[in-house]
Amino acid sequence: MTDRHATHDSNQQIPLDQELALEAAARRLENEFDGVASEAAIEDHLQASYDHVAHHATIVNFLPLLAERYTREWLFALEDSAHGSA
Repeated sequence: MTDRHATHDSNQQIPLDQELALEAAARRLENEFDGVASEAAIEDHLQASYDHVAHHATIVNFLPLLAERYTREWLFALEDSAHGSA
């Protein structure tokens, strides 16, 4: 498999394979963190994370995975703050 170099611009359409990977990541995170954040908030954060890493990336192969990891870290922090303030 050849690495593709990033050419992502937030105004450009996300490649279909990455869009599908982001949709799958959103479903996993929504199931894993049910009740921590709304589906819309998770999807928005995932997209923002993707846009951020895509803007700085030189290789695009793992952008959905990185966006999922950043979003998961955010959700863990939300979950921890909710349990800490209870």
